[in-house]
Amino acid sequence: MEEESQLRRLQMLELEALIELRAFCQMHGMDFFLRGGSVMGAVKYSGFVPWDDDADIAIFRKDYDRFIELTAANEWSEKFEVVSYKYNPEIHCYFPRVLLKEAIRKKEGLPKNNHLGLSMIDILPIDGSPNSSILKTFYYTRIYVYRALAGVWTMGIEDTVSMHDSTKKKVLSFLKQIRIHRLYSQVSIYERLDRLYTKYPLEQSKDIGTITGSLYKKEILPREWWGNGEELAFENHRFLVPVNYNDYLKQLYGENYLTYTPSVTQQEEKKHIK
Repeated sequence: MEEESQLRRLQMLELEALIELRAFCQMHGMDFFLRGGSVMGAVKYSGFVPWDDDADIAIFRKDYDRFIELTAANEWSEKFEVVSYKYNPEIHCYFPRVLLKEAIRKKEGLPKNNHLGLSMIDILPIDGSPNSSILKTFYYTRIYVYRALAGVWTMGIEDTVSMHDSTKKKVLSFLKQIRIHRLYSQVSIYERLDRLYTKYPLEQSKDIGTITGSLYKKEILPREWWGNGEELAFENHRFLVPVNYNDYLKQLYGENYLTYTPSVTQQEEKKHIK
């Protein structure tokens, strides 16, 4: 019961962060979508997936870079902060994350899930992709290689949130053992990824999405599935989700996403706080 109480307390803090973030974005003429498991939560539970201990959002690239700059330059929250590799490489992640400020985390008696503190929300850009299937193959391959090279640097960092499954971790461990990461810096790889992700403008792309996410190319979807978004209830508030959220969730989680419930072991594996 104590664990369930702590999880719910964490979810309510994440909801508070989402509300503050949306108000900040709208004040600056931007908005964001819920992403991944947070969309699943909105559709199936009108709130958090009961066992989820984080939230995910996505922002169109045209607003994403400005969002990072604005949150770095403004004290937008008393409780939360956005950490990006562009201003703090120690985050060891391409996309920025919302962290609970350390003083608040300690006061609330919450654990760390990241060597910098408690990571609560992942913020991913929505980018375009090549229209040609041949170019797509090269695009996905380059991204996979760059992400692997960047991931080597994260291996061995204690308490950092990882999106890698056991097979990928074995590959990354091997690459670390042969010291390939001595040939480059993690930030230099993130900068290469940045140039690649922004190479194909959203308005000219048939398929767009959050390829920076854990499900990789599964997260590239027809542009019309995103549309301008549709607001769904989420914990007595409303947030944007992809307008075709049914097909979105089917592509990410399978045809039976509405009826499927992972086992307790699988639920525990998905948590960032173990």
